[in-house]
Amino acid sequence: MTVTDRAMGDRRGDDLDGGPPVPTEPDRHPGPAPSPILALSGPGRALLATLSAACGVIHLVMVPPHAGEWLLEGVGFAAAGWLQIGLAILFVVRPTRAVLRVSCLANATFITVWVVTRVSGLPFGPHAGAVEAASFVDVTCVVLQAALIVIGYELLVHPERGSRLSSSSLVMLSVVPLAILVVATAAIASPSAAHHDHDGESVAAGAGAGDHATDHAADHANPGAATTPVDDKGLSAVMNGQGEGGGHTHTFAEVPVDAATQTQLDAQLAQTKVFIDKYPTVKDAEAAGYFREGPFAPGLGAHYGSVTPGVTVSGTMDDAALAHPTLIYDGIEPTSKLAGFMYLIYSTDTQHAPEGFAGPNDHWHFHTNVCVVPRPGGGVDSPLGADTTATKELCDTYKGFLIANTGYMLHVWTVPGYESPQGVFSNVNAKVTCPNGTYYVVKPEEIGHRTNTCKDVAATS
Repeated sequence: MTVTDRAMGDRRGDDLDGGPPVPTEPDRHPGPAPSPILALSGPGRALLATLSAACGVIHLVMVPPHAGEWLLEGVGFAAAGWLQIGLAILFVVRPTRAVLRVSCLANATFITVWVVTRVSGLPFGPHAGAVEAASFVDVTCVVLQAALIVIGYELLVHPERGSRLSSSSLVMLSVVPLAILVVATAAIASPSAAHHDHDGESVAAGAGAGDHATDHAADHANPGAATTPVDDKGLSAVMNGQGEGGGHTHTFAEVPVDAATQTQLDAQLAQTKVFIDKYPTVKDAEAAGYFREGPFAPGLGAHYGSVTPGVTVSGTMDDAALAHPTLIYDGIEPTSKLAGFMYLIYSTDTQHAPEGFAGPNDHWHFHTNVCVVPRPGGGVDSPLGADTTATKELCDTYKGFLIANTGYMLHVWTVPGYESPQGVFSNVNAKVTCPNGTYYVVKPEEIGHRTNTCKDVAATS
């Protein structure tokens, strides 16, 4: 026997005798990793999916009324709706702890935002600070989201909850998802789903701030026209002379005109570009001698006139009238921007609007019982504005006098960025709002010496 054989035999003997074992190579193929899928019970999956889908559908149904007021808000509702519907699908096909946590956190966020809008209003956006009223559709959605959070956290701790229910119990409990769908459907079909509320004031679904809400006749362009009454954050109240044949009307229909008339109208409107270029801000207008004629009012802006206004009695827009419009600004600060123009044709004939601009689409209006105060340097001030029907007693406190009829006035919205949703000649412009995006104004007796009639502006303004 060789030395080598003896050594090998010794090693074999060591193994047989219990000597030190020969090291083995570690296993290179460990078992499968734990599955990320959460072993939710069937009833748990069904309940979570139903709740999340119901909330998602409600959010999607409410996209049009919110997007009509503020596009970003509509996008937020759409994102929330699709997220909840996507989570509902994942609850059925691939429920994981991450999916459950995302659902709970997202729905807690949605509820928090809802509470803020009902308590203090959003701190930003076109209706910042406007408190929304709770309605059936949004309360229903919040309750379903709260249930989704509670059940979600319960199933995170006890995913098997409901797995041991008997067949008879499952049959009885199957009414719960059905009840959720019935409640969600009732909320979607309720009148509250067709109205989005701000401070108790509703706006019809799909109606933006520019959709008006009075049921009175239009002017000569469309006599007798009327709209379905809805509320629009106070815009419908921006008028004076209602029922007296004057004042700001809110509903018009554009009438097509022939090519020659359109060419003439375009030439007339083109003359406003001179003023757009020369007086883009209040500072520019005041430097040129223009002065404010009354406080800022939503829908109407702040009017700035000169001591030589272009008033015509001819009934048409002659060169003098076109060359001397009253300037309308979206505020009274030096940096406030030019928004539009006002033209004046003096006439006491309250039954027939003047010819004015070319074509039938210029909507002339007049005001009644307007309080004016002569300015020492010429011109007048209207401390109460034109859309507040003043009394003699109230006007006396300003040492002014009442004008029974202002003559015919016309607003023209040709400034880029301030094109009125109701047309170039609309009486009011929905793009001219109070700082919080509404049109609510104080009562005439509360105006005092305010330079802004908006409710959300301090009285010391």
